[in-house]
Amino acid sequence: MRDKDKKVLIFGGTTEGRELASALLRAGVSHVVSVATDYGKEIENSCGEDNVIVGRKDADEMAKLISDEGVTVCVDATHPFATLVSGEIKKACEKSGVEYLRLLRDTGARALPAAEAYSSVEAAADELEKTEGNILLLTGSKDLKAIVSRISDVSRVYARVLPNLESITKCEEAGLKGKQIIAMQGPFSKDMNIALIKEIGASVILTKESGAAGGLDEKLFAAKECGIKAVMIKSPESVITSEGHSLTEILDKVGVKDIEAGIERKIITLAGIGPGDSRYYTRELEEALKKADVIFGAKSILERVDKSGIKAHFEPLYMGKDILEFLEKRGLGEDSARSGFHEGLVESGFHGREAKASYSEYKHPLALFSGDISLCSGAKSAAVIFGKAGYEVHKISGISSIALFANRLGLGLEDCDVVSAHGRKCNVTGYIVGSKKLIVLPSSCAHAGQIARAAQSENREAAVLAMPGEVGEAIRTPLRIVLGYELGTEAERVFEVTENELGNDIFSPDEKGKCLLFIENRSAGESPVIRGIPDDEFIRGKTPMTKEEVRAISIRKLGLSSDSVLYDVGAGTGSVSVEAALLHPDIKVYSIERNDEAIDLLEKNKEKFGADSINIIKGEAPAALEELPAPTHAFIGGSGGNLKAIIEQLKKKNENVRIVINCVTLETLTETLSLIKEMNFAEPDIVQLSASRYKKVGDYHMPDAINPVYIITL
Repeated sequence: MRDKDKKVLIFGGTTEGRELASALLRAGVSHVVSVATDYGKEIENSCGEDNVIVGRKDADEMAKLISDEGVTVCVDATHPFATLVSGEIKKACEKSGVEYLRLLRDTGARALPAAEAYSSVEAAADELEKTEGNILLLTGSKDLKAIVSRISDVSRVYARVLPNLESITKCEEAGLKGKQIIAMQGPFSKDMNIALIKEIGASVILTKESGAAGGLDEKLFAAKECGIKAVMIKSPESVITSEGHSLTEILDKVGVKDIEAGIERKIITLAGIGPGDSRYYTRELEEALKKADVIFGAKSILERVDKSGIKAHFEPLYMGKDILEFLEKRGLGEDSARSGFHEGLVESGFHGREAKASYSEYKHPLALFSGDISLCSGAKSAAVIFGKAGYEVHKISGISSIALFANRLGLGLEDCDVVSAHGRKCNVTGYIVGSKKLIVLPSSCAHAGQIARAAQSENREAAVLAMPGEVGEAIRTPLRIVLGYELGTEAERVFEVTENELGNDIFSPDEKGKCLLFIENRSAGESPVIRGIPDDEFIRGKTPMTKEEVRAISIRKLGLSSDSVLYDVGAGTGSVSVEAALLHPDIKVYSIERNDEAIDLLEKNKEKFGADSINIIKGEAPAALEELPAPTHAFIGGSGGNLKAIIEQLKKKNENVRIVINCVTLETLTETLSLIKEMNFAEPDIVQLSASRYKKVGDYHMPDAINPVYIITL
């Protein structure tokens, strides 16, 4: 229930401030608007607002206004960059004991072209100084002097400002004159921005992160179309965590319902259409299809939709950013998207007339995705995009192809592992090794065939992936591989593929249908939970190898997790790389080695053990590390005399990288300890390992000592 005695004071001068005032006016809520200048008052009056107070005020003056007007709630709807004013408003509210609410502007990223963003005016101006050619300032007059003072050649600077005396005076004070001062009042469409860029021959624009309401979209799209650079000053509300509220949240806090305020919510529904035809529609989806006025989806999905009883327009778009752009353009007209936003007044926050909210002509948009939106679906990224754009996102789950496949096979999903290799790099072979029952989502039918062939090939080489009776004696159970093709459609096929059939292409390379794989590996449970590969199982040459006992402790000290990125520097035969890679299919290993013979051994051991997640890098560290993804862990078994440079490179790529170093010689130990002190590492973990293996000699078992090794963890 709304309090009839409640009175709202809006510190405005912005689009969002006027939208709030208009909503309160429609709802019959008592309010007053405070703006800084007479020009701002004219704009408010032109929007139908009569109760306007003019003048810049400090905290004490604001507190007096609050008291004189009997204000109970104060809304700060000033420009996002007006941080000093916001500070005064907060002080006035604290002094008066009234509630302070911050109305946030949507400056969140939509599907916009890239811009070089800086946290301060000074940093952005310094970037402009580095550029060549003319500069177009689209930031208003407030910070002109600070910006222009950092540009050595002022003659190449042009500024678009409001057509009033105050703005033009600030331009002249900054050193601009004549044609360098472009005094215009918005709104400014993308085409108007393009025309201005071409007129002055600009090579770079400067804008503020002022959101859609500040014409940011039109500026960035114009710069992109003209092929010039865009520099942006970040909004304080994105640089500093701001506590604030949206327009609808503010209205809710003052007891106004959307319908009373004439506010129309932007809503979109994201729905899973299921695995096949309309037999697998959920009741909720059927209702959404009937209600929708526009339906989005990939062409293949839209073709599957049962059109009976549906009056919606069909649009073959499936990327969230493309759907959003379509809806936004339909809301504002194809040729003047967001032309209602008056960017030219951004620095003061004033607009020539009230800007209408950009609601699409479509009130019930529906985006369709195959299967269930909770699994490997574009709905995930679409939901984020629409959420940032201020949409209320409704989600409808569908029947997943995985559930239907399990049903066809008579499986319980609780007994299966599921892995997606759809559109992403994935060590499927590693999952097959550790899973008794595995369902795989491939990228295509051809990809499914590749996975099946690779799985059987690795299974044939699986001497160490099952527990051998004796060293080198493989125990292998053939894999069972079943393919599910076009599930839920008239073309559905579920068939088992034998090892002999895998020699041929199961599908043509151009096959467009959807496919799933079920792989049963009855030997999976026979592999030890904690692996340990005997030295004799590795293919070896004359290349040194980290011994089994040393590997065990070194890998334990690394403390790898499933999402680790490990550098094995001086990888040798690859014994550490292989053991690390086999811990979990998602661990990414980069084996760095400069020796040709060692590279050959690395390749052979990678293939033998099915360690597909190993990436072999030929080269010498640290140079070979330059282009690699940042490591979470690093093992240094050999440094080639470059230990300091290697550690510096590792720390540069990730300050928190965990490093394990094996020191065999006293020289390496001494160098490592010196570097620890020099580079201010925390207290290291140091273990000295001496181990002996016993061999039978005649009637006795004699020790065969392994070289002592220091294992140092940083």
